[in-house]
Parts: sequence; structure tokens; C-alpha cells
Amino acid sequence: MKKLRNCYVFVFDQYSDWEPALVTYGLHTFTDVNIITFSIDGQPVTSGGNLQIIPQQSLQEAMTADIDLLILPGGAPMEAGGHPAILPLIQQLVASGKSVAAICGATVFLAQHGYLDTIPHTSNHPDILKMMAPTYQGSALYVQTPAATGDNIITAAGTAMVAFATEIFTFFGLLENPQLQFWLGFFQGNADIPVIETASPLHFFYRRYETNLPGLLPLVRSAIKALYPVAIAAGLEICGAPEWHYHGFDGNPDTVFTLDIGLPVTEVLSVPAPYHCETLPVFDCVGMQHPGGWDKLGDTYGKLITGIQMLGIPMTGSNREQYLRFSFEHPEQNITNVQIGVSKA
Repeated sequence: MKKLRNCYVFVFDQYSDWEPALVTYGLHTFTDVNIITFSIDGQPVTSGGNLQIIPQQSLQEAMTADIDLLILPGGAPMEAGGHPAILPLIQQLVASGKSVAAICGATVFLAQHGYLDTIPHTSNHPDILKMMAPTYQGSALYVQTPAATGDNIITAAGTAMVAFATEIFTFFGLLENPQLQFWLGFFQGNADIPVIETASPLHFFYRRYETNLPGLLPLVRSAIKALYPVAIAAGLEICGAPEWHYHGFDGNPDTVFTLDIGLPVTEVLSVPAPYHCETLPVFDCVGMQHPGGWDKLGDTYGKLITGIQMLGIPMTGSNREQYLRFSFEHPEQNITNVQIGVSKA
């Protein structure tokens, strides 16, 4: 596994500022990697998005720096073969086994100078490399993927910002960091990431318990079973899966909290004590589905809480679990929808 301590990002007038953005944010937020920007002369530059960038160093300073990864963004100047002054730094890093990551127009720049002739690589399109890099000899090694790694050189298409970041994080083993992996999942479109939602008002028939964590176990097989005959006798029409609603549960096994175990119904009717039937208001929450046994529910709660903390949204202390499918004989087939209440105010 490659070690990444210092990441240098080359900036220049009209560079495509979005292309290295995901990488640098992920490194800065979730790792202790140093990120240093530099320009040819160390003077401010204006990005393609009209951002005014003040580099931390010049190319001369970068030439003597301890660089583990050099990121080369794209942009029209790179495609046109501009900034040849950067070539000695690239050569120095490649010769010493350090890493270079290029995206979009920067892959054209590498192709123009022979760096892609002998390694697997990608770009915006192989024909673009042939057209814009007349001396390019690496078409047989072109890989039809958004991002690719060949030796210590990482390449990516201009539309593949997420794949570019993923390739870099993977190359350096950084996705072993669960927070970085989880954050990146938002951009990768993973199914197992939290979703901010507002649950509609709910007609809910339930019984309330005051319990702690050890007290949950006796309720698992009995509480829901007892609800159905009472609901039917009261003339209620059940319209959804069983639900457990937690209020004031903080994860401490000894904390006593309120637990409402019940069923969604189509209308509110009078029911005998100790049961209740009422319309619950809208429920702002962050939720996701948990597949498999309930012994791993803690992992899903961990992901949800991590996501909520990253979003900076306060939690209300009310959570819901909806048992969309459950089997005591085959718990691996369970599907549980978990919702943690949040405050949008």
C-alpha cells in the first residue's frame, strides 16, 4: 500500500476547478494528508470557474518538496500543451516511484509527452488522444473505464470526478477509513446511504412501554402478536408493517426510554386501554433500509448517525423501525426500515 502524506495540486489560469475538488475535500476532511497548491510562479491564478486561487508554493519550491501525489487538473491550456515547465517535476516523481494523477486535459498533456505509451490509462476518448497528441503510442493500452491506474499514474475522463477520487483513495488504501468511504458513497449513488425524508402523518394503533435495552428481548415475539386481535376486535383496518417507535433512547443499556409498538391503520377509532390509536404528525428523519438480522442493526444506526453528524442536523431523540419483512427462522432475509428523527428548523 502506498503512503500518502503530501498531495500537491498544480493550479493555473483556466484550470477545471471541479475536477480535483472531490479528492481534495475528501483528503482534507477525513485524513491527515497535507494538501499544497502551487502554480508556475507562485502567483494567484483564476480557475475556469472564475475562482481566485492563491497558491501556497511555486513550481521551484515544489521541485524540492517531498511529494507523494501530484494532481494535474484539466483545462484548455493543458490540452493545448501549455505549461511544459511542469515536465521536470513529473519526470522526477515518476522516476522516484511517486504518483501522478491526471484528469481530462491533463491526460492529453501526459499523452503528448509519452507518459501513457506503456501503461494502462484512460481519458475522454482514445480518438481525442490520437488527435491532440500526435506522438501518442498507447492506444492498445487504453482502458474504457472512467478512471484507471497504470503503475503509479492515475488517469480519468473529465466527467469522472467521482471515479477519479475513488481511484486515488483506493490506490492509497484510504477507503479503509469508514467515514471517508461513507461520505464518498453519497457521490457514488450507493443504495446503503441515508436519505433525508419527511414521513407523512400516520394513523397508528399501539401499546406504550417504559423499558431499557435488556427489556426489549421479551417484547420481540409477544408485543406485535398481541396487537392483531385487539385491532381486529376494534374494527381497525391494518395497512402496513409493524413498527417500533423509540423516544429518549440513547444507546445506554440501562437508560429507561419510551417504546411504542404498533401497527399503521387506515383511521383512528376508539380502542381499549392500555392501547392507543391516534394520528401521528409528520416525522422529519434520516433513514435507510437494513437488510438481514437485527443483531447488526447497530451498524446501520452507526451509518445513520455518522451521516446526520456530517450534515450537521440535530437529532430529536425519536427513532422508528419498520419491519417490512421479518423471519425468525431466516433472519438473513429481514428488511427493516430505520428512521432517526431530526430537526430541520
